[in-house]
Amino acid sequence: MIFGVDLRASPKRPSSVVALDDGAHLSFLSSFSDDSELLQMGETHKPSLIAIGAPLSLPTGLCCLETTCSCQTITPQKKGRQAELELSRMGISCFFTNKRSIIRTLIYRGIDISRKLTEQGHTVIEVYPHATKTILFGDKVPPKSSPGSLPFMKDNLTPLVKGLDKHVDELDRNTCDAVINAYTALLHFQEKTDMLGTGEEGWLVLPRLPR
Repeated sequence: MIFGVDLRASPKRPSSVVALDDGAHLSFLSSFSDDSELLQMGETHKPSLIAIGAPLSLPTGLCCLETTCSCQTITPQKKGRQAELELSRMGISCFFTNKRSIIRTLIYRGIDISRKLTEQGHTVIEVYPHATKTILFGDKVPPKSSPGSLPFMKDNLTPLVKGLDKHVDELDRNTCDAVINAYTALLHFQEKTDMLGTGEEGWLVLPRLPR
């Protein structure tokens, strides 16, 4: 079993979890609020791989993202992690992980929950649903906030994941991202992915890029 997680910044809004088997069949759709609920899912189902759609590491040299702390990146002129800089060069927009980040709370939560899952013995990878959508479906993917985004994702995800068509009415934008994350993890399990970043700073897993 493989998990895809669409992590929200706050426990006040449920995060989505999608589980697939190694044949791309849907095992279940679920959600959690408190991190302990995801940890319990991991203990119960023992997934081979967990893909989280959030930054799971800090730029080299930073111990935190607090402006009051004196820590700084090894290369101060870099505005984010190597994986994010590589995404930007590919023309794929992303949030940069730095002390000015507007997703600081999400980054902290992602790092913390990844550490806890790893301590439980799970293999955790970082994925980015927007990048996966762009690579799989092209650059005409509607913005997530647009009215056409959800129908587009339903139409494009149901052929990829067996059994998902029976749950189309349950899918919202965040659950679709969890499906995308789980599918990226499945591709990684099948050795059909590429990675951006560095071993020291962390890897971002993407569907295999055109050669």
